[in-house]
Amino acid sequence: MSQFPSMGSLPPLPDAIEVAVTDPAEDVVAQLLHQENQALREQIAHHAQLLQLLTHQLATPLTALSGSIHLLAEEELAAEQQQEFLSLVEQQIHRLQDLLQDMIAIRDLETGKLAAQPAQFCLPQLIQDTMQGFAPYPAEFHFAESLPDVWGDRWQVSQVLINLFSNAIKYSPDGHCIEIGATEIQAGWVEVWVKDHGLGIPVADQPHLFERFYRVKHRDRQHISGTGLGLSLCKALVENQGGHMGFESTHGQGSRFFFTLPTVAQGDH
Repeated sequence: MSQFPSMGSLPPLPDAIEVAVTDPAEDVVAQLLHQENQALREQIAHHAQLLQLLTHQLATPLTALSGSIHLLAEEELAAEQQQEFLSLVEQQIHRLQDLLQDMIAIRDLETGKLAAQPAQFCLPQLIQDTMQGFAPYPAEFHFAESLPDVWGDRWQVSQVLINLFSNAIKYSPDGHCIEIGATEIQAGWVEVWVKDHGLGIPVADQPHLFERFYRVKHRDRQHISGTGLGLSLCKALVENQGGHMGFESTHGQGSRFFFTLPTVAQGDH
């Protein structure tokens, strides 16, 4: 027969049992506060990184300007040397102006000040008009037959084209012809592309290409200057039209940058 413990051997029962009850509303508030704090920390870290990168970008031209102005003050400087330093000063001033313009454009995009003003326009005509500013540099056009009109901000699209074509020239030191074209890739969307046969992009750098201030550091382009903002600005402008941007590149063989735009039938609804 089994034996049960006597009542005297059992531990005394508590007078009351406390049960932790949480308020669901408090949990929701705590979770929202945690998410806001996390977002704020990420924003602060992003701005700190942006400030650090901007400081680095400003340091190089300012140092070059300071050194050139100091040397220009020397009385025994030959006229040829004076002209060389003056050219360097002008070059660095243009670099600072480009940096400022790109920063303003990115700020306006992020704050909504540079909202797209879409309209219907003929893409081949815009491309040809934009490329006139690069004449007489050789360009080869490829437009699909019966290309539909696109729906977008004509000025913003022209800025993307100018930036991509400028990059194509910059990274084609041998002066190879730049190809540019457009074709309808699917109903409602057109793809625009700019192709060069220049330096190309190393594989290790390709995932970072659209990051702000990122520049490829390779011995084959160490004398090519830039702000590192152009491609990130292009991507933002394209996305401002509702499209997307990408690229294909082989180091040493060239690059092909492309972006999409909605056609009139797709974009005006």
